[in-house]
Amino acid sequence: MIKIGKIIVIVVSLLAASASMMANETADGILKRASKAIKTADGLVASFTMTLGNQDVTGTMKSSGSKFSLVTSATSVWYDGKTLWTYNKKNNETTVTLPTAAEVAEANPMQIVNAYSGYFTASFAKSQKKGSKTIVLTPKSKKIGYKSVHLTIPDKSSFPSQMVVVPSNGQKITISVTGVKTGQKFSANTFTYPAARYPKAEIVDLR
Repeated sequence: MIKIGKIIVIVVSLLAASASMMANETADGILKRASKAIKTADGLVASFTMTLGNQDVTGTMKSSGSKFSLVTSATSVWYDGKTLWTYNKKNNETTVTLPTAAEVAEANPMQIVNAYSGYFTASFAKSQKKGSKTIVLTPKSKKIGYKSVHLTIPDKSSFPSQMVVVPSNGQKITISVTGVKTGQKFSANTFTYPAARYPKAEIVDLR
């Protein structure tokens, strides 16, 4: 019969080995895990706060596979896997495009996690907070539209809790994820432009 003392030693050893594996996990490994979690999430809804300069904007993102919608009080975006609609409330204008993968990532920063390997190199940030890992994404080309992206991913979750995005214009954007739900059901038109909601919006079709 195994004595209690030996059982404790075995458990402690396993925990130590697990912690060591987590500590030795590479930046690429963490991002691949996050990308898989986002891609395989069945009906993802994330609430967030976006800070740009002195302005805070709250919003909600819904996604299913490559499709997503991102709605805030200032700007809203819908992507059905092919066409991207961007509504600007200030100008009451909707722009329609057939975006590249890089342009999709610009419209929805969460997509950066899925497409990072083709456009960025990943490394750990010099400063780390306990209970999470912060990864720095450095663009491989100036054409991508970003100077840098900092992703913070909790150790106990594969979904990013914060993103600090610095576009080419240098104006930092901080996105803090305040809640994530999976397994949500969406209607067929969730990821297409709701034209009836904006009957007087000017349509700029760039397709």
